[in-house]
Amino acid sequence: ELLFRQPFSDITMETRPTSNLSPRQQQVIDFLRRSLRERGYVPSIRELGEALGLRSTSTIHYHLTILADRGLIRWEKGKNRSLQLLCEDPLGRTGSAILPLAGRIAAGVPIEAIEGIEVVDLATVWPTDNSYLLEVKGTSMIEDHIAPGDWVVVHKQDTARDGDIVVALLASGEATLKRFYRNKEGICLKPANAELKPLYVDHVKIQGRVVGVIRKLA
Repeated sequence: ELLFRQPFSDITMETRPTSNLSPRQQQVIDFLRRSLRERGYVPSIRELGEALGLRSTSTIHYHLTILADRGLIRWEKGKNRSLQLLCEDPLGRTGSAILPLAGRIAAGVPIEAIEGIEVVDLATVWPTDNSYLLEVKGTSMIEDHIAPGDWVVVHKQDTARDGDIVVALLASGEATLKRFYRNKEGICLKPANAELKPLYVDHVKIQGRVVGVIRKLA
């Protein structure tokens, strides 16, 4: 049961000019958008400089500072992969992933009110520098509460431990979402659905580990 078939480069996203930017700053924004669209994460400072032909880190820092001041990106100077695009995400939506924290609640008891206004930036829950989203198709992981139409948050990595839910690329070129186990016979990709059988393979390429699930109820 496949999670996805198409490569990131086939996922379309409209790229449109952002007002009041210099041509070079627009190039930076466009490259960040393209990197999110094709790879699922933003580039490092070095990759950004190489792509735009900028050898001077001070020049790159200058443009990033302007973009950060205008609220288009979030950037922590000195950290290699701290770039975060705020003006648009890979799905073409605008604005950063910030929601108000209205209170805390446990099942069966009234909500605990919070004085003042607090917000939660989802990037602090799932760091965006090396993560991406995939939409789930099929019911192979339903018993792990991952249902069709959910979005899984995937941390990009090429290794896995027993029991991890992974995005695994098969020799056929198809990718699947399963729990990863290694045994004497090779590798077992186990679904979380009693009606489906495990998949046993000699080799598999790990493309990432699932670290969260996003579900829209209405």
